[in-house]
Amino acid sequence: MVIFGAGASFDSSPTYPVGMGPPGASQDDQHNEYYRPPLAKDLFANRPIFIDALELFPQCKAIVPRLRDPGVTSGEKSIETLLQEIEAEAMTYARGRQETAAIRCYLQRAIAQCEARWLGTTRRITNYLRLAREIDRTHKADEPVCLVTFNYDTLLEDALAHLNLKVTKMEDYWKGLGLFRVFKLHGSVNWGNVVTNRLNINLNHPPSVLQHCVERIAEIGISQEFALCPATTMGVADGRPVFPVIAIPVEKKQEFACPQPMIDELISLLPQIDKVLVIGWRASEDHFLELLKHHLNKGVGIWIVAGEDKLAEQVSVRIHKALLNNPPHCSAEPTGFTDFIRTRRLEAILSG
Repeated sequence: MVIFGAGASFDSSPTYPVGMGPPGASQDDQHNEYYRPPLAKDLFANRPIFIDALELFPQCKAIVPRLRDPGVTSGEKSIETLLQEIEAEAMTYARGRQETAAIRCYLQRAIAQCEARWLGTTRRITNYLRLAREIDRTHKADEPVCLVTFNYDTLLEDALAHLNLKVTKMEDYWKGLGLFRVFKLHGSVNWGNVVTNRLNINLNHPPSVLQHCVERIAEIGISQEFALCPATTMGVADGRPVFPVIAIPVEKKQEFACPQPMIDELISLLPQIDKVLVIGWRASEDHFLELLKHHLNKGVGIWIVAGEDKLAEQVSVRIHKALLNNPPHCSAEPTGFTDFIRTRRLEAILSG
């Protein structure tokens, strides 16, 4: 099993590793890395494409100053804690429900636009592709490989598509990609939940559909029926209104944002896992750690790729603490995704 967090997409390009901006960028562009998939603390950064997304969903503008606090952008404060507070406020503040609905729409738009620019910049040459290829080359076809991601982007799906493993319907994620099983536990920029109300609005203009849903979020019904929807036309799928399936990154998540059969398939496969590779994941999702605690076999080997010594140690401690009844054998790799791939540590782990 490979578990991906925001750090994996952040350091997903071997051509433009962390610290390098897109070709021909100005110094400001290089500093802000406008197209690089963001870490959680930078989800509301003052990037041009993020500003455009805010303009589409202005209901969440009032909370943006809190999320751009210097303490957040420096990493001293947790953006997940602030978003947890904002979600709690929405329980008693009528406008708060519009704000949180707008956040979901904003995140879908911002990440989708960012991903499109990033794939253009990198020409789709990513560490995800190299990793998928090496697993496909060396792994036995009768042993499924679980790819768990907490990212909203579709960089992983793009990599698999290069291996002719394409998602054309929701069920493909967990039973239609050869030896791979993909579990997107916090939603995706190309997933929508079908809106049950009949909306008195032109369905030929998806942005207007989303804006209508945000304004009337207290009145509309959002089902648990999932539909694939091109990220560029989020709001309408197959002629039906849909709302983005995006889990706001709060500190203590209680639910997954994915189809129940996807969770069921993951639970059924966890006892078969003999190796776990963690890339760019901070191990802060307690609800997922609970699944590992109850379903992973004792003593499974875990390799952690976290970018720096301190963070790698923190992730290792969190995993050990969560799995006290089932202590794993952890090996922390103080390196990022790009260096991990370049140094061929992946091949060593796969063959070990």
